[in-house]
Amino acid sequence: MRWYFEYLWRLFGTALCFTVFGVGGLVYGLLIFPLIFLFTRDRESRRVVARRLIGKGFGAFVGLMKAVNVVKIRIEGSEHIDDQRRQLIIANHPTLIDVVILISLFPQANCVIKEAVRRNPFMGSTVRAADYISNSEPEELLESCVGYLGNGKSLLLFPEGTRTRHQEPIDFKPGAATVAARAKVDILPIAIECEPLYLSKQLPWYYVPRTVPTFTIRVLPPRKVTDLVPAAVDERRLRHELNSALLELIRRELADMEFSRKPIYNA
Repeated sequence: MRWYFEYLWRLFGTALCFTVFGVGGLVYGLLIFPLIFLFTRDRESRRVVARRLIGKGFGAFVGLMKAVNVVKIRIEGSEHIDDQRRQLIIANHPTLIDVVILISLFPQANCVIKEAVRRNPFMGSTVRAADYISNSEPEELLESCVGYLGNGKSLLLFPEGTRTRHQEPIDFKPGAATVAARAKVDILPIAIECEPLYLSKQLPWYYVPRTVPTFTIRVLPPRKVTDLVPAAVDERRLRHELNSALLELIRRELADMEFSRKPIYNA
């Protein structure tokens, strides 16, 4: 019966965390960020302040989830975490809160958000103050990403485009590789595993696994494009080979995580 009471507690904890997240979003969107727009006229200063507040808010939310034992989080390769350098951060996307965890680690990194979020009356002022890139104009999205990296900033992208479907292999769309190739920036790969699966694409928020989900965030050393693909190739082939190399890199790290969890029995 003990596991059942633990399950009920984590179900309550999950509801509590999402309630706090929603209330926090309202406070940020309706009170704090309109004040930032009112008193901070300079766009760059406003962006820095807004992202710092979002990072701290997301960090507090992650801390709450850990405190009530909803999740456990293990960070590997923390020495590579630096959102002040010019780099493209790419990661796989198994769950709903991946972006929350990563922005808490890289608060000043830009990211791409849905236009619907930008127009949301509660969230709109938050994402506009942070100056995140909107996906409203797909034909201009790549150029916006390349231009932002050209200004010496960091950018976070999920090459899958959406959360990974359970029991399906991860696959990358070529957009992130195209951005990296055109901007000629270092790439910071991050492999994310959640075991057991939690808040995935097919699971509702109130689904709670029998054991506490453990997130492993493995931050790999930065890679140059030429470390992954020979330099003497045309742009089209470069995008294709770079995308394949990044996908293989993340798949290999995920396979290593899975292997490390399995017990090894000696004959």
